Amino acid sequence: MFEPIDAGLGIGSKAVDLVDTVIQKFEKYQKIKQDTTAYLRLLYIEVLNNLEVLKTINFDRYSNIKANDVKVKTILKLLQTEISESVFYKSTDNPNTELYDKLRKKGKVENKGQELVKTTVKGDDVKIKNRFVYENVLQAISFVVIKIEVMKKYSNLTDEEIDILKNMNFRVRLININQRLLMIKKVMDDFEDIKEMAR
Repeated sequence: MFEPIDAGLGIGSKAVDLVDTVIQKFEKYQKIKQDTTAYLRLLYIEVLNNLEVLKTINFDRYSNIKANDVKVKTILKLLQTEISESVFYKSTDNPNTELYDKLRKKGKVENKGQELVKTTVKGDDVKIKNRFVYENVLQAISFVVIKIEVMKKYSNLTDEEIDILKNMNFRVRLININQRLLMIKKVMDDFEDIKEMAR
């Protein structure tokens, strides 16, 4: 009789923890974002770090594996999204229009191996037939953050819970994350705030 109550309290507690965590992150990054150069450099370093991780990964090893496979859990421990996620913590108190103007710059996302997908307004991922697609940096960051965060959630599910999910092609997901990160880096390389540290 008490089990449903305990479960409900546990879920409620996790929800409160999540809200507290988001508020703490929001407050922390609001201060950092007041300095556009410092913030863009932190974001750039996170992008470089993720590209370095993906450079060492054999994407083919991620074909036909479960969402909670140890290979998925391993790569998710290495990929970081905290700074990228904080891009979307925008407030009217500190809109920092200079930062958002820069992040609206568009770049070319290359269609490597004809595996590029784009998310439609209905939320479906559709394959792109063209050699590339144009996106702005904000769109690409949003894509990367959402794909990685969903993978993190799914990686913690049990085998029984995974049975209700559609099959996910992690190889294609990783290729798409990688291609967006490459585009973000290329666009940011030309920012005045980044030029002296670009590589």
